[in-house]
Amino acid sequence: MKILLVSHGKFAEGLCDTMKNFFDDDHFYFASVTQEYGSDGLKQAAEQYLSQWEGEQVVICSDMMGGSANQTVFPFLSRPNTFLVAGMNLPLLMQLHLEDGDITADSLREMIQEAQAEIVLVNDQDFSRMDEDDE
Repeated sequence: MKILLVSHGKFAEGLCDTMKNFFDDDHFYFASVTQEYGSDGLKQAAEQYLSQWEGEQVVICSDMMGGSANQTVFPFLSRPNTFLVAGMNLPLLMQLHLEDGDITADSLREMIQEAQAEIVLVNDQDFSRMDEDDE
């Protein structure tokens, strides 16, 4: 499985670099909408990656549902064995990395739910049971 991160600015690049710091492999790639190249630059980069990955499963993760990055890669859903997830975060990317082989739509939905649960207001957490070793 290959994972293509797409975003505005350097968000996808930063997440890709972070994942490469955790895991020394080549699962993650990125393409971005920048002021210089716009959506056309993202589209060209995505097309280039996808042409190299013929026959492989690809999960494309974008920064947000309604953004131009997501809209630019939406047409690639016609490619066989391709998923598009909007609203990527680091917990989702870590789960994707730890998957062995191809995934299903159902397993991807579960990963998304688990990743969403990682977004919390820390102020609302109960730290009363925290012992001194945790501080």
